[in-house]
Amino acid sequence: MNEDKIRTYDELEDDEKEVLDVFRQMKLMSDYNRFKLYKFKVEDLIKDYEQLKQLREEIQVKYFSIYDELQTEELIEGELDASDWGITRDHENEVWDSEVRLLSDIKANFDIAIKMIESGEAEQSIIDAENFK
Repeated sequence: MNEDKIRTYDELEDDEKEVLDVFRQMKLMSDYNRFKLYKFKVEDLIKDYEQLKQLREEIQVKYFSIYDELQTEELIEGELDASDWGITRDHENEVWDSEVRLLSDIKANFDIAIKMIESGEAEQSIIDAENFK
């Protein structure tokens, strides 16, 4: 069994520190780019939800308009209960808004992580953790 002591960052030789620094930078850049990619994907999905809500509203307006025209032309009978549509749409909006809030929280976490990498705070936290092992 190897009896070598695990060394802290400060105990490493300069060339060992350099290698560790390069690997740390590579990992941070990889994380940075992954976070940016997924932040973009989350933002795009949030936009899709907003478009979905708008499209749903436009569909409902068209539906009532056509329904009214069909009644006026006496092509159909019966009254349409708009309250059912309102309840359904309110429920849909609640669900979609809840999903958008969750996505917004995820996006905010990506924003924080990206800022930490850009500012050097993430790297410093890793170095600090390496020194306390």
